[in-house]
Amino acid sequence: MSQPPPLPWPARTAPERVTLVVSAGVLLLAGALALAVRVLPFGWPCAWKAATGVPCAGCGGTRSLFFLLGGDWQAALQLNPGLVLAGVLLCLASVYAAAVLALRIGPWRPELRGWRWALGAAVILNWVYLVAVSQP
Repeated sequence: MSQPPPLPWPARTAPERVTLVVSAGVLLLAGALALAVRVLPFGWPCAWKAATGVPCAGCGGTRSLFFLLGGDWQAALQLNPGLVLAGVLLCLASVYAAAVLALRIGPWRPELRGWRWALGAAVILNWVYLVAVSQP
């Protein structure tokens, strides 16, 4: 039996294009959030924490973003390490996607088993950390 013909270039690089669109969207949302927090005279309280007294998995994310933009990695990691890790991974994925599209190199497709479990565990571990270090 013969193998089917390879996919055309745009179809093979669709995940890289999606990565760049998502990265641009996250960057725009982070910028809009940073601008909104700077312009509004009041803070942006966490509805989950206000209702339950327990921080959500994203608590401290805005302050962490400001510390990152200011170059203070240590303070950003102390506030929300999951957000910092997600940002670094998104930046690396964006650089890779841009390189694949710009240099027209073949995309790398590793077979990742259990990535959903690993992602879920990372979110839960980040939340446990935030709950453990939260101020009563």
